[in-house]
Order: sequence, then C-alpha cells, then structure tokens
Amino acid sequence: MKDSDLQLAQLLCTRLCHDLAGPIGAVAAGVELIGDDPSMADAETIGLIGDSSSAASRKLKFLRAALGLAQSTAGDLKGLVEDYITTTAGPGARIEVTWPAAAVLDKAARAFGPMWIQSVLNLCLLALEAQPGCRSLEIAADTAATVKLSLTARTAAGRAVNAREDLRKAALGQNEGALTAKTVQAYFAGKMVRGAGGTMTLSPLADGLAVIVDVPAVS
Repeated sequence: MKDSDLQLAQLLCTRLCHDLAGPIGAVAAGVELIGDDPSMADAETIGLIGDSSSAASRKLKFLRAALGLAQSTAGDLKGLVEDYITTTAGPGARIEVTWPAAAVLDKAARAFGPMWIQSVLNLCLLALEAQPGCRSLEIAADTAATVKLSLTARTAAGRAVNAREDLRKAALGQNEGALTAKTVQAYFAGKMVRGAGGTMTLSPLADGLAVIVDVPAVS
C-alpha cells in the first residue's frame, strides 16, 4: 500500500469516527444518567437514548454505503440521503431534496455503472457540506450522450452564500498534499469521478453552489 493510500484510509476512518461520535456519545450519556438504577430512566432520558441510537444507526448506514463496500440498491438511494439529512440537520432545519423522475434515475444508474449509488451519495454529501446553510438540494440527471449529474445546493432566501473553498479544491484534487479529516470526503468524491474517466466542476451561484459531473456511459 502506498503512503498516499494509507493516509486516505486513515483520514476517511477519522471522518467516519467524527460523524458517529456525537450520537454514540449521547447514547452513552443517557445510559450514564440511568446508571445502575432503572428507576432513573425518565421519559426525557429514554427519549435521548432512543433518538441518539436511531441517529447513529442512520448515519452509519449512509456512511457505510458512501465510504465502504456495502452493496446498496437503487431503491435505497433516496432513503439513505434523506435519512442522513434529517439526522444531521434536524427536523427543525429540514433540507428539501428534489429528485429526478424514477425513470431518469434508473436510466442514469444503468449508464453510470456499478459505482452509481456510492458516487451519488458522495456527491450529495459534497454539495451539502460545500454550501453551508443549504436549505434545498436539487438533483438532476441527463444521459443524452454521457452521464451528466448536477447537484444544486441553495441557501435560504436572503442568507449570505459562503461556499467552502477548501472543499472545492479538495474535490478537484488541488490540495491533495494538505488533506484533513474535514476535506477528505470531498477529495474522495472527486477521486471517484476521475477514476470513472469523468470531470467535475463546482460553480458558485447567486444563492448557492452547483456541483456538475460528466462521466462516460458504460457500454
């Protein structure tokens, strides 16, 4: 294994642990509140444990599919993305996700090939994190010639648009030597696209950011 591959694996593991630390820590805190006396398990504590364990499960399911070798089906795609968003943003800060028609997604999946699910999950995560304050995520696909995916992350009306330049550079492979646990997923998403022979652009908009990917169709 090359040093660069080892570093990538270490950074991805660190990112995974960071994402799961919050909900797992909350479960541990709830259990600690109960201690050895079940009578201490009031409704609030039970609710904390239940919500946190559910959040950890949803995050783990998404991250295992996005960063690991889990075999997910096309039918899992929407649920994985929307459950992850609910877990990270919270019900009070719901991010609206707009998907293409099912027939369009199916056609794009066939043309893209076996890395379709993992690639879309990583591109969704990249778009959401590269545009802080995202309140809507629009996903579009076109298979007229190549497989073209566009993910547009938009902020709330009147909110300042401050796209993360560090994630843009990481996704384009421009700061490979300075990767951190905060930027490694963006780099991983870009690496997957380039590995499939595709190209990626991240373009600022008046109200957000557009991530556009163009990948040759599988023959």
